[in-house]
Amino acid sequence: MENRLKVWCAGISAQVTPGTTTVVEGAPGTGKTAVLDDLAARWEASGRHVVRARASALEGDLPFGIVAQLFDLIDPDLVPPEALGALQLTAPAADFAVLHGVYRLAAALAGTSGLLIAVDDAHWADAASLRWLAYLTLRIQRLPIALVLTVGAGERCDDSSYGEIMATCRRVGLSNLSADGVAALISPAPAPEFVAACLEVTGGNPLAVTRLLTALREDGVPPTAEAAWRATQRGAEVSGEIMAARLRRRPAAVVAAAQSLAVLGPSPHPGVLAELTGLGPVELAEAVRTVELLGVAGPAVLDDLPAPARAALHLRAAQSLRAHGASDRAVAEHLLVTSPGLEPWAGEVLDRAAQEAVNQGDTSGAARLLWRALREPVANPSRALRLLGVAELVGNLPGATARLREAFQSNEDDTESAVALSYALHAEAKPAELASVLSDGSPWARAHLAVHGLAWQEAVPSSVSLDHPAGVLHRVMVGDISADEAVALVSTETTMSSLTSAMILNLADALDSALTVLDDVDRAQAPALRALTYVMRANVQRRKGDLVSARAELALADDHLRQDRRWLAVSTWHAALLADILLEESRLDEAAALISEASSDEARRVWSFGGLLTVRGRLLTARGDDHEALEAFLSAGRHCASWPYRNPAALAWRSGAALACAAMGDGERARELALEEVSLARAWGAPRALGMALRAAGRVTAGAAGRTLLEEAVQVLRNSPARLELARALVDLGVVLRRQADTSGARACLRDALDLAQKCGSSAIAARAHSELAATSTGPRRLRQTGPTALTPVEHQAAELAARGRSNEEIASTLLMPADAVEGVLTGTYRKLGVSGRVQLSEALDGQTGSDPFGR
Repeated sequence: MENRLKVWCAGISAQVTPGTTTVVEGAPGTGKTAVLDDLAARWEASGRHVVRARASALEGDLPFGIVAQLFDLIDPDLVPPEALGALQLTAPAADFAVLHGVYRLAAALAGTSGLLIAVDDAHWADAASLRWLAYLTLRIQRLPIALVLTVGAGERCDDSSYGEIMATCRRVGLSNLSADGVAALISPAPAPEFVAACLEVTGGNPLAVTRLLTALREDGVPPTAEAAWRATQRGAEVSGEIMAARLRRRPAAVVAAAQSLAVLGPSPHPGVLAELTGLGPVELAEAVRTVELLGVAGPAVLDDLPAPARAALHLRAAQSLRAHGASDRAVAEHLLVTSPGLEPWAGEVLDRAAQEAVNQGDTSGAARLLWRALREPVANPSRALRLLGVAELVGNLPGATARLREAFQSNEDDTESAVALSYALHAEAKPAELASVLSDGSPWARAHLAVHGLAWQEAVPSSVSLDHPAGVLHRVMVGDISADEAVALVSTETTMSSLTSAMILNLADALDSALTVLDDVDRAQAPALRALTYVMRANVQRRKGDLVSARAELALADDHLRQDRRWLAVSTWHAALLADILLEESRLDEAAALISEASSDEARRVWSFGGLLTVRGRLLTARGDDHEALEAFLSAGRHCASWPYRNPAALAWRSGAALACAAMGDGERARELALEEVSLARAWGAPRALGMALRAAGRVTAGAAGRTLLEEAVQVLRNSPARLELARALVDLGVVLRRQADTSGARACLRDALDLAQKCGSSAIAARAHSELAATSTGPRRLRQTGPTALTPVEHQAAELAARGRSNEEIASTLLMPADAVEGVLTGTYRKLGVSGRVQLSEALDGQTGSDPFGR
């Protein structure tokens, strides 16, 4: 700082010569007073006179206050009689006689050696003193007097004399330090990270920088990258102290405005701000302008207030905000720092604000509000406990189960508390109590029990009704209702209804409808619920055969699962889907590692572990280990036997076991398993499950009967959206046709399978189709290089959403990307698909126009 001042002052001194008026202008802390100190020292060292004064906002109404300061130590014998009133603060007015008398005094002091008159913060000077300074400025050229004033940058003074001074002076501006300037003040040479931290926390303000560096030296903090956080922490304290001290010098109106702004935060309600400050419009506007000019921050202002005064200000803010119709959340934030029992409405406001926070996914905020609500004598303890427990559950905070159990036990007829407690038990992998907790018999409680039953065998209800989609889904899983009957009963009234309905639509092969329902699920939910939504979307995309989009959805789900690993059913389902996609991509080792990692003792207790076992069976089949593959499929069957769920649309372990049995030579058992799955699939009525079962039956049945089953499988799958399963069935049929010497039929099937496999992104099926096609003694056509497979995962998802009529804003919200980036993504998609706009997207995503071999 000293070097910087020397440079400044050397330049200023060249301008500060007798007969001149100089104004040094800068923001608070930029070194204006230090410049005056240096100038005064230089003049005194050369044997010249120096008089100094400092104006104050608190003394602005004191006539001739600055003049009295300048000449208070002067020998009274030198003072002209007409100047005595100004020096003694008794002059009734700044008339010519008084002004000229003080002017004569200054001239006498200057003599022949010279005089420096220095006034700090001249913008606060009283009107009489400003008039005299203006009087001196007009006559100073013929005197050995130099006048130097400092003023705050942006400070306002409406006095006409001040304007006259500023119009005739030389002006010197002081600015904040740059990064190089900060680094020059630190010894030894600092790390760039340390300099950046100092610069950021102080804004480069020279006063703040020098005080921070002094404090850090006193604390023994080295200027290293590792110590940058110490600079940030200490800098906040130093800046706060400077701001508080700066504010104390201001009038009461400015202090009141600063405190009120600190309490209310940015963009306060004008009426509330006026009530808190008690100022009129003009005075308030000026006070706010001054606060902004000073740059005093909220925390620094509030820290300088005694705790009782701070709490009282927050209470007044809460009262005023409520009176002006502010949201419960805005009012409640102020109640948090007040004492309980001061307002009869406080408990209700806190309670409603907490519910609002829960709905917005702000679990930590909801917990703070509910803790405070429980201290209000009029709060509803049971409801507040429930909301607090829900907030802690969603936020993965400790104590959620205990809180919800307390709420449930205080009012066992409260179904909402029972449901909330059931999910806490679910998250902690304690399903034994679920049935008893949700035993009140209400349709809503039974519906939630059915949802728990999709994960935990202990929660499977003995009976369910069809008046809620959760009950319908249970009956779907059991297999005692057809696809058409189930689809007719879906609804999307609540989030749970939407999710269970999407599962029903998925199993019924209404895949686009399932995606539409999932698109509309509110994503401002807990991480686990968002993860479930993305896993469900991935499952739909996998069933459609769009492996690229499925993988992208799983990546989004994984981001949320990492935030909350408690929901085993979701994470196990996620692992099963991802491992399945890895198999389709021929990445067997990665799939094996993922299956091994996900097969924990905890995961073995949930229903979705059956899916992981089934994928493991497929992996072992691909590796040629049929014996171990059969054991994996049968393990999946034994696992599922604990549940009453038999619908092969949910888990088709029997077909995999049938193929493994056939490979081991047990044809009778293979056909028994395959035909059992065919029977169950026919009862369900959705084409994907039936086509897969028929394909397995055809594979394990010899001769013409087997070919007939495979042809039926292909025909059934043609009428479904399951393109990947169709490709698989076409390969199997092509193999049978080739072996039966129907070469042309085999080639047609295998070429169609190759096209489909490439479109879906299954290198495993594509490789098998390619190999079998080569065995027909004809070269396979070149693999497709354009079309849907050329799209990136983001382009795939954006195109699908656009094809379903979603706007750019809705696509951006779903894909978590900027809205203005969506059109660019879609433009690239149109080019790769060879289409001109959204209208053609749906057809292009299913296959290039005119190239679909199935005429769909």
